[in-house]
Amino acid sequence: MTQKRLTIISVLLLIAFAAPYIFNAVKNINTIGNELKIEIKKTNSGNNYTVFYKDNFNLETTLTRPDKTDNSILLCIPAAYTDLQTYLVDGLYIENGKIYNKEKINHTLDGGIKIINGECEIFSTNGGKLLNDSLINPIILGKGSLFQQSLLIKKGIATKFNDQKLFQRRAIVKLKSNKTAIIESFEKTTLSDFTNDLLELDVIDALNTDMGAWDEGWYRNPKNNEILTIGKMNTRTDKQSNWVVFRRK
Repeated sequence: MTQKRLTIISVLLLIAFAAPYIFNAVKNINTIGNELKIEIKKTNSGNNYTVFYKDNFNLETTLTRPDKTDNSILLCIPAAYTDLQTYLVDGLYIENGKIYNKEKINHTLDGGIKIINGECEIFSTNGGKLLNDSLINPIILGKGSLFQQSLLIKKGIATKFNDQKLFQRRAIVKLKSNKTAIIESFEKTTLSDFTNDLLELDVIDALNTDMGAWDEGWYRNPKNNEILTIGKMNTRTDKQSNWVVFRRK
């Protein structure tokens, strides 16, 4: 047998031997890139937090309760407040270019989030004054979304709160790394302590999301695809009016 033929046979045997390992490595990379990344972090206050990273998924809003059997959805939480009189979204709301409640801008809410092509920007509404046509029209033209909420942090500066109420807390955030995430507290905490903890977690922009009795959300366990419920009260789940989700592209 010639040396050339021996070399070819050796290469083929090597490929055959290595193929399963190469396949598994590629499969693992795809799995990691296509599943939800979750971290548990503890701050100096002693509070524990779950961080759900958006990574390369789309952030989307919806007025229709997300379907847990839709495998493209990896995480779902209530977003804007729900009006206690009408049980509709509290404040201005835009979904995929369609505007709702323009005549009902909530001037007590200083924060907003706009979402276009699955990416978001958290901003100050200046008590609703900035929610004008020059801001709204590009969102509508871009088939984007928007909702109002309480602004917790903007450009690394925390909003000052004097609250003493203890609740589990949750927020949509932008990190110093420019990543988008949803951060949820494990313990009940005040809004001011929550905001300070977010700063410690390298958050530069943060928008509150609805909690308390309206807090039920869920995520898809990256290990086994099981649906896990988040939020501890869940007593007004049937009255939730709107949600944000992480969705696979």
